[in-house]
Amino acid sequence: MSQTIVLTIPDQEYNQAQQMAMQLGYAEESLYLELIHEGLRVREQWLYLEKLKKLSASVSPEEVLALLDKAPDIEPSLEDKIPNTF
Repeated sequence: MSQTIVLTIPDQEYNQAQQMAMQLGYAEESLYLELIHEGLRVREQWLYLEKLKKLSASVSPEEVLALLDKAPDIEPSLEDKIPNTF
């Protein structure tokens, strides 16, 4: 399901979006949809980080270290390893 909305965009942003869509080979509508989708994901992540900040304020560093001490000292699985690109 989808909804139709009317959106007023300042000329500068509109022209920039038109050029970007052309450079990317996108239809303008597809570019706007992608930008809205990405913007929503960024806002979601921002809200999650804010939630983590509040949570971290209620936990002492000693409690965090005690929790980390309980974690097994093993190598991460292959899919969890960070590639060494340096």
